[in-house]
Amino acid sequence: MPTPAPPPVLAHRPVPKSSRIGRLGRYLIAAGVVIALIWAVTTRLLPSRKADELLLATATIGDLVIQVSDKGELESAESTQGMCEVEGGGKIVTILPEGSPVKKGNSVARLDTDTILKGINEQEVKWEQAEAKVRAAQSELEVQKNKAESEIAKADLALTLARIDHEAYDQGECQVELDKRKGALEIGRKELKEAEDNLDFTRGMVKKGFTQQEQLRVMELASEGKRYAVRQQEAELRVFEKFSRMKKQVELKAKAEDAARELERTKKSQAAATEKAENEVTSARKTAVLEKRQLERLKAQLDKCEVKAPQDGIVIYFKRPWDESARIRPGATVFFQQPIFTLPDLSQMKVKMKVHESVVKKVKIGLTATMRVDALPNQVLHGKVVSVATLAQGDDWRGGGVKEYETTVSVDDLPADAGLRPGMSAEVKILVKTVRDALTVPVQAVTEADGKHVCYLAVGNRVERREVTIGEGNDQYVQILEGIADGDRVALDARSRAAAELGKTTDGRKPPSEKSSPASPTPSVPGN
Repeated sequence: MPTPAPPPVLAHRPVPKSSRIGRLGRYLIAAGVVIALIWAVTTRLLPSRKADELLLATATIGDLVIQVSDKGELESAESTQGMCEVEGGGKIVTILPEGSPVKKGNSVARLDTDTILKGINEQEVKWEQAEAKVRAAQSELEVQKNKAESEIAKADLALTLARIDHEAYDQGECQVELDKRKGALEIGRKELKEAEDNLDFTRGMVKKGFTQQEQLRVMELASEGKRYAVRQQEAELRVFEKFSRMKKQVELKAKAEDAARELERTKKSQAAATEKAENEVTSARKTAVLEKRQLERLKAQLDKCEVKAPQDGIVIYFKRPWDESARIRPGATVFFQQPIFTLPDLSQMKVKMKVHESVVKKVKIGLTATMRVDALPNQVLHGKVVSVATLAQGDDWRGGGVKEYETTVSVDDLPADAGLRPGMSAEVKILVKTVRDALTVPVQAVTEADGKHVCYLAVGNRVERREVTIGEGNDQYVQILEGIADGDRVALDARSRAAAELGKTTDGRKPPSEKSSPASPTPSVPGN
């Protein structure tokens, strides 16, 4: 019954409090009339219907097939992906239309090569420069080796000469010099003796008057000169024996030792310089190898700009339905390792479906399944469950919190000339089990009230409520374990009747066979 609209309220006139109370009362009266009508229809009319006026079903004994059914899509059981193998990605220049059949090795797509060609040219220059550095380093190494040999030989010669000088002085030159000085001293002494003898003789001759005085003075000067020479030679001999000989020996020994140290320093310094030159050659060679490897890698990347079919098949491009920018088309940019297309093997197909969380525990790998493809409406295909996802598929904001598990079913009897394509829809039924000799009724005949399952039996011209124990069930029938027998007729409006009884309890009246309790609008049926 429609509720009368309230009169308009003017903004400049306040509504009296008594008027507002009156309007609220009219609303309450109208709502009460509507509730009374609904109560009269649901609680008075439905129970008054006779059994022969109801829609009934008969409880029967037979095989109850428990199965999980849902929609799925065909996919290739064996498919190969074509991916972008160009490091850094690239822009698609040309591409075959989707659905084009290709053979193994055919070109499917081409990527822009300008950037890679530029990189190859720059890398060739770097490689040539690296090779030039290798040659220069090798020349420097050869020069350094020759220099090292020369310097070491020079130092070794200096050491040899120093040792010869030391040994020659110790073993010969020193004694020769000593003997020479001693001989000169002896000669001087003899000459002094002769000069003195001549002086004495001259003196005697002067005394006798045979020689003049001037001759005596000449002889005296000669004698003094010889005496001075002898004293000088004696002093030089003493200095040589005491100082000069030792000084010369120490000096020559020190020169030999210094030459030995110089040889060791030369060997080490030249070895270090040679090692440095060798390291520079090694470093230059490694750099050249790396530059060449980089050049080869770029050339290989250039070859990968042509994406070829790895096997025979039909080209299906990678798609992201929610991302239009990721659509594979000429001018689109793809990234390294991004899938571009797949080549499904149409001779081997499978169906991928999503199983609701309420029944996924029943689906096991190896269960048989039947499927009907929309493209082959008159043919039933057979297969088995090959995989059941462990984790629920992540739903987006449109999923409403529904959890579904991706399940794959094989197609074992695919016709060779069926012409099926990936993405086609199929209705899949997975056979969980078959309950033999089960007493079943339609699911509409069972509902839940007060935490118990009930049916409404037609007994004569009246309808009697009966508590039942249910077992397995599917989307059409439910197994009854206790409460009714084979051949009993049950009403198919159990849900409406439970709701009507609920309305009676709100009026203070109870059903004749049960206490007042809330009723569930739908039965909880295992397997449904």
